Amino acid sequence: MLILYTILFPLIVLLYLPFYAVHCIRRGGLTKDFWERFGIFPAEIKARLKALKAPVWIHAVSVGEAVEALSFIQAWRARDPKVEIVFSCGTATGFATATKKLPPDVVAIYCPLDICWMVWHTLNLVHPRMLAILEVEIWPHLILQAHRRGIPVVLVNGRLSDKSSMGYARWGFFFRKIFRSFSALCMQTPEDQARLERVIGPDKRIHTVGTVKFDQVPDRTGTDVTTPLTEAFGQAKHPYFCVGSTHEGEEEVICDAYLGLRQAHPEWRMVLVPRHVERAAAVVKILNSRKLSWQSVQPVEGFTPASAGTADVLLVNTTGQLMNYYQASDICFVGKSLDGQNGGHNMIEPAIFGKAVIYGPHVENFRQVDAIFQSEQAVIAFASNAELLPTLLRLAENDTLRTELGTRARATVEKNRGAIAQTLDIIESLKSKE
Repeated sequence: MLILYTILFPLIVLLYLPFYAVHCIRRGGLTKDFWERFGIFPAEIKARLKALKAPVWIHAVSVGEAVEALSFIQAWRARDPKVEIVFSCGTATGFATATKKLPPDVVAIYCPLDICWMVWHTLNLVHPRMLAILEVEIWPHLILQAHRRGIPVVLVNGRLSDKSSMGYARWGFFFRKIFRSFSALCMQTPEDQARLERVIGPDKRIHTVGTVKFDQVPDRTGTDVTTPLTEAFGQAKHPYFCVGSTHEGEEEVICDAYLGLRQAHPEWRMVLVPRHVERAAAVVKILNSRKLSWQSVQPVEGFTPASAGTADVLLVNTTGQLMNYYQASDICFVGKSLDGQNGGHNMIEPAIFGKAVIYGPHVENFRQVDAIFQSEQAVIAFASNAELLPTLLRLAENDTLRTELGTRARATVEKNRGAIAQTLDIIESLKSKE
């Protein structure tokens, strides 16, 4: 199976490469760093890696995992200030998010594609003493080659869906070897542990530690968004409805609901933060079709924004700023959760600031977190798109409800912190066995 994978995966990459290049261009990822995905690193990066003695390699796939990795690195540094770290990411948006906030001595690279010689070359270059992988990045060559070199491999904040678990179990003769190459598998919930045990059976290397997501967000990010808010909405004080991480098909529903909110409560303003900044022009067309005046943080080519201080909506078409707008807002909607979507995004992010948090029914990737918040009555999860407007009106008209919801949300975050500390305890126990 590994031989077949070794042969077929490069062919798949070769066929997909033109589409991947277009994707990177759209996302702004076709830069000099692009070739790192193929194990080709610039001289500066090679020199920095060569200067490290025994780094830990921490890998995250995209934005969510990159944010988790930042807090994980911060906590590890608090325990061991001398630890050397190489951080890798798989997407341009995740890489951009992380590199803005990583400590300057952490070497950031793109993780190479899981092609045998690319992985071999990168492992030789990084020469890590440990490989820590965030969530569910199961790349056979990376994991198996690290294991064969005697490098401990740790799964951090691991999760498995029912579908993935069944798929891994069906191909158990292949995936058992991969999962058993981990020195420790730190899973989010007992359900995640049970799904993994479906694949490899009970194993003392599997641990349930909770979700790192409750630890990942700092109380304050330090960036002031007063200026763009004032430029868009003027000096008058307004309550803000922040819409975070929307995907195609959601903005229409959101804008229609916001128009209903404004009709009843014209003082409210909306901050709209699409998940992918390259969709800014498409989002502007939707705003224009609803006759909603707007300004944007960055210019949108081909479109003219409203005059300063007169906008209904601020379009945030930059990366890495969502948390700052959550913090400045009164009601926060978490995207990729409406009908027609699947998966959801991280509702912990606005909750950390004690905000009134709402989202739709599709939070499949955050089921456990959703269940925790709902058990504490700390969020409002509405059942269909039609319920968005009534939910907004209910919160806009009840300051006490917004405050109580935010207070419970913050308390729920505090109550569930500690997964990073438990994970680091497990990692330290591995070091003691070396």
